[in-house]
Parts: sequence; structure tokens; C-alpha cells
Amino acid sequence: MPKNPALRLNVMSEALLSRNRKISQQHGKYWRAGVTVLVLAASAIMFTSFLWGYGNIPVVNLQYQISQAQETKKELLEMNRKLRIEMSSLTAISRLERLAIETYGMGPPQSGHVIYVP
Repeated sequence: MPKNPALRLNVMSEALLSRNRKISQQHGKYWRAGVTVLVLAASAIMFTSFLWGYGNIPVVNLQYQISQAQETKKELLEMNRKLRIEMSSLTAISRLERLAIETYGMGPPQSGHVIYVP
């Protein structure tokens, strides 16, 4: 071994590198093909996932529109129910009679006011 520290480090690094080269070059003969197959399989899975996601965008949009339409339907049905209750209270006979007597001064018809049509 050389006495100079820089040369000694150089010799040691070459020795380590040569050992590492031997280890890294000891792959099986099908190693490169296996890595290629794995990369292609991963790429195919990613591509398929992107296509599936892109194809589902219209479905998600339609589901969103359906849920909005259902909420609108629910609101309109509730408004319809309230309006029916209000209409039935406004057209109640007892209310109309009280309104006619109190507001318009009307009363039951007298015998001369009734005309019978044959």
C-alpha cells in the first residue's frame, strides 16, 4: 500500500468500486426483461386508471345534476303542500261567511232577493 494518504484512498476506492461492479453485474440473464415487463405492466395499469377516471367524469356530472333536481323537487313539493293548506284555509266556508258579514256588511238573503230560475 502506498504511504501517501491520497493515493491510499484512491487505491481503496478503486478496490471498493471493483467489488461493487462485480456485485452489480451479477444479475440473472432475465433480469432486464423482468424489469421491462414490470415497467410496462405499471404503465398499462396507470393508463387504464386514467381512462377509467376520464370516462367517469360525465357519470359524476349526471349524478350531481340528478341530486340537484331531487332537491328542487323536494322544495317544490313542500311549497305545493303549504300552498294547498293556505288555499284550503282561504276558501273555508266559515271564513268566507265571517268576511262577508264583517267586511262587506252582507247577510243572509231575504225572500225578495232570491230568484228561482226554471
